[in-house]
Amino acid sequence: MLIGVIALIIVVAGVWVVFSQGGKDPVPEKNTQEELKALAAEIAGKIDGDAFAALKPGDETTPEFIAIRDQLAAFRGANPEILYVYTMRKVGNTTEYVVDADYGSSDAPKIGEVYYPTDEDTRFLAGFEEPSAEPEYYTEEWGNVVATIISGYAPIKDSSGAIVGLVGVDMGSVKVNAGADSLPKAPTEAELKALAAEIAGKIDGDALAALKPGDETTPEFTAIRGQLAAFRDTNPGVIYIYTMRKVGNATEYIVDADYGTGDGVEIGYTYQPTEEDTEFLAGFEGPSTEPYYIAEWGDVIYMATSGYAPIKDASGAVVGMVCVDIGGAITEDMLKDLAVEIAAQINGDALAALKPGDEATPEFTAIRDRLAAFRDEKPGILYVYTMRKVDDTIEYIVDADYRPGDTPAIGTIYKPTEDDSRLLAGFVGPSAESELSTEEWDDATAFIISGYAPVKDSTGAIVGIVGVDIGSMVAY
Repeated sequence: MLIGVIALIIVVAGVWVVFSQGGKDPVPEKNTQEELKALAAEIAGKIDGDAFAALKPGDETTPEFIAIRDQLAAFRGANPEILYVYTMRKVGNTTEYVVDADYGSSDAPKIGEVYYPTDEDTRFLAGFEEPSAEPEYYTEEWGNVVATIISGYAPIKDSSGAIVGLVGVDMGSVKVNAGADSLPKAPTEAELKALAAEIAGKIDGDALAALKPGDETTPEFTAIRGQLAAFRDTNPGVIYIYTMRKVGNATEYIVDADYGTGDGVEIGYTYQPTEEDTEFLAGFEGPSTEPYYIAEWGDVIYMATSGYAPIKDASGAVVGMVCVDIGGAITEDMLKDLAVEIAAQINGDALAALKPGDEATPEFTAIRDRLAAFRDEKPGILYVYTMRKVDDTIEYIVDADYRPGDTPAIGTIYKPTEDDSRLLAGFVGPSAESELSTEEWDDATAFIISGYAPVKDSTGAIVGIVGVDIGSMVAY
């Protein structure tokens, strides 16, 4: 299932795919702009313009504000391609926010927070008169999230037909940078099972069981899709969520949180389980989880783990399974920082003094145990080791996995190749691989990306390097 999931995520995890290419934002197709106008007009027509017009700063806890906020949030939940939806109104020569779909759950603006339009805001201002849309995508950064967006607008009217504000709808994709200070937080097995069981318990099993190919536009499908997307929005770290069912000896997708965004899969898309899919298949019986795995698409390398839980109908019969993927992006800065972190914990004087035959000494054992403990503290680390230069080659020193009789022992030679520029750079300063590599380890294939940092002695002299391999393995 891991290989299948990795391949599928590359295709369907649209929330992680950034549209921007070559540093330029693409020009949207005409139907994208028309879709945005229609979406904005649809939600604008549902808003109570009289209640909206009466809202003033301080009304954020009133039933009128909450009703509109929940309406915006529900609209976004039913349309997973929407990232953000909000309302504004004109006040003199400027504009101000009124109701925001995220208010109360994040740093969303309060009523009256001012936005001053610029010369670039012609489409935005036009939206106070009639449905409008931006001509191209643009990029925004929200904390550790980089969003590539295109926006649509439509006027909000009161019961007399007068325009009292505007609704803005942002559609696009996001790329989450997990940050350079640590790996994505790993949920425990129990936490992941509980998360999958939570959303499985909310899904209408009778409605799910009745869905068949071609039902992707039905209210039943749309309701479950919106429910999955909303669950992802309220649980940080969940990047993909979908449902499946057994069909004979195979399995097929049913509802996918990303369906309709240009990604996602249709009802009936088949996946044939393999012998490696024990945890996946176990999810049809009770909550289960996968170990961490790693995948790559575009210039993003991603690490995740999956949780599964059965979906039941009103009679208690299992009619399918929900799958929840949790993870984050692995960046070069993150890998560098990991290597620097463990390099600073190594006794450089003791490392420099180690020579072949010292594998049983307290100094060797202390460094080996520190490397092994560091790996245990961080999700996704497969291997941690140290090396040093010896003339025109390099040799291993301490390896987190070393036991008497194992390799590599101190002095085991590694001959650098032309592909080892990042490794060699690590003897000078922090360095990281830019691409995922594949290696054969005993009876498994490892998918790896590595970070390196120099190890220094008490004088500040570089006496070696530490290497940190992040990745996953698939057994033969």
